[in-house]
Amino acid sequence: MMFTSCEPTANPLPQDLLASILESVGDGVIVTDGDGRVIGMNRMAVQLTGVPLQMAQGQMLPQVLQLAHPQYNNLLAELMQRVFREGVSTGLPRDTQLVRPDGLDYLSATLAPLGGGHRGLVVTFREINRHRQLEDSLREQAQREHLVRQVASRIHRSLDLGTILQTAVAEIRLCLQVERVFVCRFLREDWGEVVHESVAPLSTSLLGEQWLFGDGAEMRSLRRGEVVGIADLHQDFRESDWLGHLQRVPLGAALVTPIFQGERLWGLLVVTDTRRGRAWLAGERQLVEQLALQLGIAIDQAQLVQQLRTLNSTLEMQVQERTAELRQALNAAQVLYTVTEQVRRSLDERQIFITALDCLGQTLGADYCWVALYDEAQMQAMIAYEYLPNPNLPSTVGTQIDLGHHRELYQRLLDGEVWHYPPVELLPPVYAQFRGAGGQMVLAPIMDDQGVIGELGVALARPQQGVSVDLVPQVANQCAIAIRQARLYQQSRAQVVELERLHRLKDDFLSTVSHELRTPLSNMKLALKMFGLTLRKGNINATKQAKLLQYLEILEQEYEREAQLIQDLLHLRQLDTTQGPLPQVTLDVQQWLPGVVQRFTSQAEQKGLHLTYTLDPELPQVAVHLFSLERVITELLTNALKYTPLDGTIHLATQKLPDHWQIQVTNTGVEIPPPELERIFERFYRVPRSDPWEHGGMGLGLALVRRLVAHLGGTITASSGQGQTQFQVIFPLAGADHSLPPG
Repeated sequence: MMFTSCEPTANPLPQDLLASILESVGDGVIVTDGDGRVIGMNRMAVQLTGVPLQMAQGQMLPQVLQLAHPQYNNLLAELMQRVFREGVSTGLPRDTQLVRPDGLDYLSATLAPLGGGHRGLVVTFREINRHRQLEDSLREQAQREHLVRQVASRIHRSLDLGTILQTAVAEIRLCLQVERVFVCRFLREDWGEVVHESVAPLSTSLLGEQWLFGDGAEMRSLRRGEVVGIADLHQDFRESDWLGHLQRVPLGAALVTPIFQGERLWGLLVVTDTRRGRAWLAGERQLVEQLALQLGIAIDQAQLVQQLRTLNSTLEMQVQERTAELRQALNAAQVLYTVTEQVRRSLDERQIFITALDCLGQTLGADYCWVALYDEAQMQAMIAYEYLPNPNLPSTVGTQIDLGHHRELYQRLLDGEVWHYPPVELLPPVYAQFRGAGGQMVLAPIMDDQGVIGELGVALARPQQGVSVDLVPQVANQCAIAIRQARLYQQSRAQVVELERLHRLKDDFLSTVSHELRTPLSNMKLALKMFGLTLRKGNINATKQAKLLQYLEILEQEYEREAQLIQDLLHLRQLDTTQGPLPQVTLDVQQWLPGVVQRFTSQAEQKGLHLTYTLDPELPQVAVHLFSLERVITELLTNALKYTPLDGTIHLATQKLPDHWQIQVTNTGVEIPPPELERIFERFYRVPRSDPWEHGGMGLGLALVRRLVAHLGGTITASSGQGQTQFQVIFPLAGADHSLPPG
């Protein structure tokens, strides 16, 4: 039967093309009329249903596409009524099967109404046996993996081997749906006992039975680690073999898996079923093999636990023995920590030594502790600090000891050795009184990388248990750090005082020099003024008058230059010493800045330069210290006029940023080498040139600009390249976040 297009179009497809398309579709397609009678079907539909096209035409759809479902008797008729009634597509529920002459196939189908004004149905369908098989296989695999994970989880959570084995046999029986699962443990190489079992109700238990294992083919395979599957025990066993014991219960098939502990065969995991001729699937074999592997891990774990319990009893005694040593170490560590913290926090040598001796003496139960410091020549020692728990004993602080009179004793200390139990006859009298016959004395050198600078001594009439005198050298090392640290601190303090004195001298010098220079400059200015008046009024011929006026102009320029240098020095000093904020005014930059730039127009024209500016109309009024801002712009323009070559351009621009505003001064025709850009803001620094006196100046202008900008809360940067140099000054806007943008 030919298929026709259901949608009228301007250029309908030819009927033979439509028929060819439908014949090439991989799914079965059936078309019915409005009564549900078949009017057409493609080749795949004929193949799937097994009904020829001639027989199908005119038949009701349920007679051609016969469906079966465990819950619905008239499934297809109900679905057809729904599609006709609601005009929507629908599919088949899960587990729907297609009834064919040669059997049943799982089916997936969609029923859809015809369009384009035609009443009828279009049914597309395909068999999904492979998909169902894959789903069933994946579901079984998921169940097996879940069981393996569950047993593995119990192994990790539990230390009781019996609980793990009993859980395993119960879970395996439920998963495989068999009659019995049990574990047989080998008591020796050829003798075993059933130790755990899960069995169906009303079945005879094998628990506790002991069997003799021979050397049959099955046992040889099991000892090699192979899984043995027996489909019918009634045919495959021998009376003398251990499998004969299973005939006491009604069994048909068995699956036996070896359980190894390391490389030793520990036992067997046996799965039995009453059904004879059962073929054990590969997935079932894989499951019991994986579980046997997990049980082997559990056995290893249980054995390790037992070993650990044995070791614990041994370790318990060792712990008790070590506790005293640890307590001794903790006491020593606490003393060392206290001394170390005191050294870290304090620079007071006296306080550090008093704390160290008190902690050491109290911890060791000492009768006398002392610190003696050597002179630089290591000829004399003086007891500087002490610990005396007995208030009735006289203090020894300040006692002098001649090291030469006790050279045998002190030579070992000067060599960096610690002396335990020094003989009484070698000790100075001040120490000998504390050296009892049954007591102990320890002398440790206080030394660093520069040599021995003193000694730390401890005397104990009765040494305490649990306290090690090895702590004494460690405290001596901390004492050495304390001495060097305190002395370095005193040296640094002396250097700071000296630097402060030199700084004051510098300030006084600048003040004096500035004052002394300004006084003669004032007199020079007055004299120049009178000289100019007299010269202009005198009866001097024109030639001499022109030369004198030229000299006068040079003098006035040099005066202004010297006066400006002095003013810069004074201003820099004032900025260095001023800490408070500068008084600010609200300034309209648009109105104010052109007047400042105008003052430099004539100078630019005289030098043949082009001076321009651009003002950002979006820039609001700003709060600034007016004198400082004007000085910054003046210095930048002066600097640009000084170094820009003939016919160069100087451009000043303002710009509003999100939270800041900026001023840029750019001049062309000159570049500053990159290494010099970082130093141009240093005081008295000038960029090296072939003629260092070509432009004059002391290198204070840009240093003053940077100090002024910093005092205004801004930043200044310089960049140079491509034949120009640019200075960028950024200030915060009032009320905005004053964190400057990265420059």
